[in-house]
Amino acid sequence: MSPLLLLLACNNDQGITMIPEPPVVDITSPLGAEEFRQGQGAILVQAVVSDSRDAPGDLDLTWTVGENELEAQADDLGAVFLELDPDLLQPGPQTVSLSALDSDGELGWDSVDFLVWGPLGAPLVEITDPADGSAWLPATSITFQGQASDVTTPADELVFAWESDLDGPLAGAVTADGRSVLVTSTLSLGSHLVTLTVVDGDGEIGSDSITVHVAKEEEKTKKEEEEDAEPGDLVLSELMVNPQVVEDTEGEWFELYNTAGYDIQIQGYTLRDEDYDTWVIDVPMSIPAHSYYLVCADLNPNTNGGVEGCDAWFYRSELPPPGMAFGNNGDEVILVRPDGVEIDRLVYDDAWVEDAAAVGVDPDHLDHVGNDDMGNWCPQRTVVTWGGEPGTPGFENDPC
Repeated sequence: MSPLLLLLACNNDQGITMIPEPPVVDITSPLGAEEFRQGQGAILVQAVVSDSRDAPGDLDLTWTVGENELEAQADDLGAVFLELDPDLLQPGPQTVSLSALDSDGELGWDSVDFLVWGPLGAPLVEITDPADGSAWLPATSITFQGQASDVTTPADELVFAWESDLDGPLAGAVTADGRSVLVTSTLSLGSHLVTLTVVDGDGEIGSDSITVHVAKEEEKTKKEEEEDAEPGDLVLSELMVNPQVVEDTEGEWFELYNTAGYDIQIQGYTLRDEDYDTWVIDVPMSIPAHSYYLVCADLNPNTNGGVEGCDAWFYRSELPPPGMAFGNNGDEVILVRPDGVEIDRLVYDDAWVEDAAAVGVDPDHLDHVGNDDMGNWCPQRTVVTWGGEPGTPGFENDPC
């Protein structure tokens, strides 16, 4: 080739230009469709970038997470990292992308989709009706209502179940949109711990419980044979203040004795102390003449320490008010007529209380004067309950 042609050929080679290419972006982790849960640590997103003209560290890199953009920097090998806190992300599908801009203005990018679940946690459950401690007559239709919510499971996918500790599972509930309603008139006699249990999509269980009392209906005497009690017609004759075989909330009971010659209906009477305990007797309670009448915090002998023959119940509260509780370090027990007339009163101190035994008034002093004297009261010795704690509920007391 002549020198002129060679010179022309060289000049033509120098005029060749390279075609710009966008950077290569590859998100290597997480893989698509992975699932993560809030509360279980950070999500590490990893990528590799490269470019035909620019070094990795010279690329302009940007992470995009939802509507947020974050600047990024590659190392010498082109590795790029992003740590995400799932607790700051809304549960649900997520998209993370990485874009790379080189010095030619070319843009390359990659993205990955994954799913974020809410934190593990049992459903929040609440029984909204009826009131805890409410009382009902047998065969009365009782409406139970409850609701639940969960951070991970939609309300209409929660599974509800009602149960009584006495009667077992309670069927017939209607459930929708995170709410459940159960109407039943078949609860057996006694104190029921009714529990609403809810299971979420993660298999976690939440629950709430209330106590309802189904008290036996008293045989009603004719109205003309019943009279209001006068002071001293009803007297407190025996109390279990501090049982040991069961908790106080189930094992407390007290006994009344009708000293009058007529039956007394005490529905509407109030049982209270001097400060905050108070319980209104809101079901029929007819006390026959010259008879003992046993009122228990729990009517069920299987759970109240073996006390059988409870005639009625009172709500033994843990927090005031309403409800009644017998203080182990001294207290007052006062029975009041609906018009405010005080029928009987017992005031005792801590020395009077007997652990694991009932305290009763001597039968020879079973009146409103004799039961005011603490010297006429003594721990009982006879055992009539299967729980084994001395006491004579519903029967004549041991003499002191």
